[in-house]
Amino acid sequence: MKKQRFVTVLAVLVLCACMALSVHQRWRFPLVNAAVNTVLLPFNDAVRHVSDRIAAFRDERRLNAALQEENRRLKAELDALRSAEYRLQLLETENRELLAMAGYRQQRDELALLPARVIGIGLGDLHEYFFLDKGAADGVRPDMVVTASEGMAGVVDQVYGHYSRFMLISSNQSRIGVKALRRESRAVGVLTGQGTSRSLLRAEYFGRDDDVVIGDMLVTSGIGGKYPSGLCVGRVSGVENDVTGLQKLAQVEPAANLSHLDRVFIVLREDVKRRIEKEIKEVKP
Repeated sequence: MKKQRFVTVLAVLVLCACMALSVHQRWRFPLVNAAVNTVLLPFNDAVRHVSDRIAAFRDERRLNAALQEENRRLKAELDALRSAEYRLQLLETENRELLAMAGYRQQRDELALLPARVIGIGLGDLHEYFFLDKGAADGVRPDMVVTASEGMAGVVDQVYGHYSRFMLISSNQSRIGVKALRRESRAVGVLTGQGTSRSLLRAEYFGRDDDVVIGDMLVTSGIGGKYPSGLCVGRVSGVENDVTGLQKLAQVEPAANLSHLDRVFIVLREDVKRRIEKEIKEVKP
């Protein structure tokens, strides 16, 4: 056992000496150099292969870490861009609404208009009532008209200190006097809602011979003085006679988008004199 160990140690020492000679004195001992290369070449190839694999694995890990970091950075940039795009679209929509409302206020300067925001919807399945952020402290009273820049949206029915509730014109309980805006027509009727589940309104009590046709714009008639005159309500999309044949019924597409109300006006009062003056100017050639 000791002899084998001695032989092994001696062989290792001889091999190390040969390696030293092959490195430092290779030009003086070519045979030793050749023998050492023959013995060590397979071992060197194996070591080089293992070293290359380790280096490749290290490079791959480093590359994966860099790619993951780049992916996180790009994802954060994409989220920021999407957020910025959403804010931009929101600002553009709000800007269009404000411009439309400013134009409406300028066009209807005979009306005292109070800007308001829709802040909630009434409880229940019918969704016929909405809440506004303006109330008695702002001068709001029951039966005041609520209008969007496109047209009439509803009527205030309940008022509290700093908020109020209004009923949509599409409610089954809504009744509003209307007239055809076309000069050739003197048709006057009553606009009724058919429930928020139906997109169209109904105008009834038109006389059998009244001139009401598809495409006519209906506005508030102002008869009775309850609501201001001339507020746009909707456009006639269909006309038919009732079962008795004594009156005409009209299907009306509301001018305002009743399912997406946000910024609206509450009509506090109307300057009737100013309205009449404007109507006279419009009639004059």
